[in-house]
This record gives sequence, structure tokens and C-alpha cells, in this order.
Amino acid sequence: MKTLVRTQPKVNAEFIGLDVHRDTIVFERLTRSGANAGGGVFATRRADLAKFLDSTIGRKRSHLVLEASGSTEWIYDELVSRYGVQRVHVAQPKKMRMISRSTQKNDANDAWWLAYMGQEGRVPEAVMPSAAYRELRFATRHRAATVQVRTSAVTALRADLSAQGERLPNVAFGTPANEAALNELAARWQGSRRLALSQARARIASLDADIVAWDAQIEVLAQEFPEIEVLRREIPGVGPVLSATIAAEAADIRRFTSAKAFGRYTGMTPSDRSTGGKTLHGSMTREGSPHLRWALIQAVVHCARSRQGPGFSIGEWLRAKQRRMGNKAKARVAAGRKLAEAIWRLFQLGEAFDVKKPFGSHEPPVSAA
Repeated sequence: MKTLVRTQPKVNAEFIGLDVHRDTIVFERLTRSGANAGGGVFATRRADLAKFLDSTIGRKRSHLVLEASGSTEWIYDELVSRYGVQRVHVAQPKKMRMISRSTQKNDANDAWWLAYMGQEGRVPEAVMPSAAYRELRFATRHRAATVQVRTSAVTALRADLSAQGERLPNVAFGTPANEAALNELAARWQGSRRLALSQARARIASLDADIVAWDAQIEVLAQEFPEIEVLRREIPGVGPVLSATIAAEAADIRRFTSAKAFGRYTGMTPSDRSTGGKTLHGSMTREGSPHLRWALIQAVVHCARSRQGPGFSIGEWLRAKQRRMGNKAKARVAAGRKLAEAIWRLFQLGEAFDVKKPFGSHEPPVSAA
């Protein structure tokens, strides 16, 4: 066990580090003077957490530090309801390098490091959105996961058709022509292939119903967030689902101090390593929410298919960028980052989206009479 050698704490309070796992929570305590006050372990259940808080903390004005993970949301809510948001600290796991790179890594040391960083006032704190934002985020993420499962099911069905030398007439799956083709195959095929076709169609139909239900839920939740309607109205390529996803993942865009800061939060900025007078620019950092990056990239893809308006200008900029870079994915990331910065200016500065500033002006071709 490590020992705190500094005698004068920077924060005059007891700090408790909580190393949260699926089944157990390991804790370590540091007193006001920085001395080890012991630790222990208890089950990751509401009743056990309440018992620990009542017996160990009670009425003390302790601070608690834990890492962000999939198991911390309900724990965070319980701690904040008892002690207030000022005394609960959620650390960003990627920035707690002294834990991940420790040569003596175990649960007790992990909890100690959390308490120590709290006493030092050096916790790289993660932003915990409000309950309303988390509810919206839950819905948009589950909808996206359902769409991914549906895509896999459609891909598997197309593979079965291809193995038999068959192809659907349309790219879009649920068209009348495709349904007619599948009905004809269902009448013609026998045995295992007919059963597989029937199950695949039933699975896809069930997933379609789930997506419709999630769309309805997102529409209900969106009424609490006026910024969603602003995104739909102002930003090209952004519809009901993407606007809700961007709002949920950003969790109040006004909290970012600059457009570049919001761009960095998306993880779409290139990494930069400078040493010895040399600067190396690498791939994008991928920090922040992958769901936010997905939404911005999808907005860019929708713009690339547009044939008029601001979306067409973004699509032309994207195609020109792709020709210069020779890489479609990198061009989309660059366009997504520009969209993110424009979104920040929209909410923080009140600037209406002007496609000419980030993407230039392009006019669609005039069709021959």
C-alpha cells in the first residue's frame, strides 16, 4: 500500500476512493491530514452501498471519488442525493494514468489513487449530465444499437440470397418490389432455406417495430430540449434522430469555452506530438463520445447525398477534400469537425449557420430544359 508523504493536504477534508466493479466496490480512506484510514470491500448493491455510507461516513463532510464506468451512474446519483454534487467527483479513466500504468495495480491501490488525487485537487473530472440528458442519451443509444442489429440481420439475409444466386431488386430493404421478391422465394424454397428466410424476415420486422417505438420515445423526450429543434432547423443533414443524439451526447454545448474545445470533445481533431523541435500530426484522438462522432459523420453523409441547398455545398466541399486527401474517411472527419464547430457558434454566439464560412459556396448544376 502506498503512503501519502505530503503533510499538508490541499483540501481540508477526508477523501474516500471507490474502485467500482460489477460485483464489488473496494474503498480506501485518507483523513484530513492525509493519513491512511483503512479500507475495505462491499457488494455493488444499493443496500450495501447505503449501509457503507451510513456506517463509514455518516454525518462527516467527506468527499468521494470514483471512476466513470457503466456501473457508476446509479452510484453517482445516490452519492449526490446524500452529499451534494460538490463532494462527489467522477474521474475520467483515460486520464488516470497512474492507475492504468501502475506496476502495483490492484483494487486497493486503485481506490487509494482516487482518494489521493482528490486530496491533491487533481482529479480529471468527467462531466455527469443531468438526469434528463441521460434519459435522452439512453434512448438514442438504444435506438442506434437496434439499427445496427437490423443492419446485421439484413446483411445476413442478403448473404443467404447471394449463396443461392438471388438478389433483391432494390437497395433499400423494405420496398414493395423487395417484398414481392421475398414472397416469391418463400413460395419456391423448401426446407432449411425457407425456414431461415422466414425467421430473417420476422426478425427484421420485429426490429423495425422496435425502431419505430424508439423513434416515438425520442420524440417525446425531445420536447424537453429546445436545442434539438434548433439543430434540426439550422444544421444541414441533421434530422430528428441525429439532432437528439447530438444534444444528448454534448449535454449542454454552452459549457464548452470555444468552438475548438467542442471540436476536441468530439475526438475528431488530429493528435499532435511535439518534441525536440519536431511536430508529428497523427490520426484523430477519438476522445469523447463515439456516438457524437457517429451522428456528425452521418450528417455529413446525408449532405453528400443532397442535391440542393447548404447540404449540396457541404457535399461539394467533401468531394473536393476527398480528392485532395485521397481518403474518404478523413474527409468526412474533417467535415464533421467543421459541423461541430458551427454548432458551438450557433448556441454560444447565436450565429445562424452560414455554409459559406466553413465550407464555401457551391451551386447545384442547372438541369437542361
